[in-house]
Amino acid sequence: MSESVAPTVSRLRVPSLPGFSRPLVRRSTEAIARWTMRSAARKVGEGLAGVVNASPLVHFPPGLSAPRLLHLTDDWLSSAELMGLSRTHVERVLTSNIAAADVITAVSPVLAQKYSEFSGRKVEFLPNGCRTPVPAESGTVSQPVAVLVGQLNERLDFATLNDLGKTEIPVIVLGPRTDREPSARRSLDEFLSRPNVDWRGEVSPLEVARVLGTAAIGLTPYTASEFNRSSFPLKTLEYLASGVPVVAADLPATRWIGSDFVKIATTPRDFVGLVRSGLEKELTCDQRRRIQSSAQQHTWDVRAEKLLSLLGRQQTTEPVSQRAPRHIGSK
Repeated sequence: MSESVAPTVSRLRVPSLPGFSRPLVRRSTEAIARWTMRSAARKVGEGLAGVVNASPLVHFPPGLSAPRLLHLTDDWLSSAELMGLSRTHVERVLTSNIAAADVITAVSPVLAQKYSEFSGRKVEFLPNGCRTPVPAESGTVSQPVAVLVGQLNERLDFATLNDLGKTEIPVIVLGPRTDREPSARRSLDEFLSRPNVDWRGEVSPLEVARVLGTAAIGLTPYTASEFNRSSFPLKTLEYLASGVPVVAADLPATRWIGSDFVKIATTPRDFVGLVRSGLEKELTCDQRRRIQSSAQQHTWDVRAEKLLSLLGRQQTTEPVSQRAPRHIGSK
């Protein structure tokens, strides 16, 4: 199924059989994926500017002359079990796609370095982005509340959440629970049941925008795990695009943003202290607009320009099947 997301951009949703990651079903799923992608490419014809693969499970379709870009959105190898996938299979697909790709990009500096060492090839840094900010309306009044947006799972720092839950700080939580481990389930149960925590579950993008439009602080309380250090939290940039200052855990991607409007905490105690001090300051409409202005350099339009530039450098008419094989190193 091809879904138009912009006048010249289509997102291809590949159908799959139930249990698509299981060994016995995998071959059929891969055959369906190859057929679906080739069919979509034929409809575009020679106007195809590039193929972007951001999946740990899908191979590049063979025989296409358009440049191929492999985009690493997370540390798929270290997180395979977290995603319920076979690490062996993820590594096999990743190795194949690295060999087939004209360009490799990664969402964080740590991830780019790690997979450059893994592949023996240059991996470009292409970070996540945010929507283009809509200037805050005059007269917008901020509420003294902190907001946490996103999936609730093992990536969160439960020590920080526990400390926040023991305060009087009002916290609104928007997002579904996707926790797997019993210890994470207990920690989230405890945090979400606190009287100062208002968990609203999964809500629409419009509701997220409405809540952020009057929030005073956005929260990014992640652990310093290998997976998180290789990630680039979307929520931090989305908070800035909404005109909301941020308190975030100390991750390489957060330091790369380098914004005066993002306060970095190194301990749960620091985190709570930064949230408390942030809520004590009045957030005016002009301040919101300055924060939004700082996010302009991180919009998806800016990221798309870099992606197109990378694809433009790799114009080729040589099918993958006719190339000399690339050597892929190992860890």
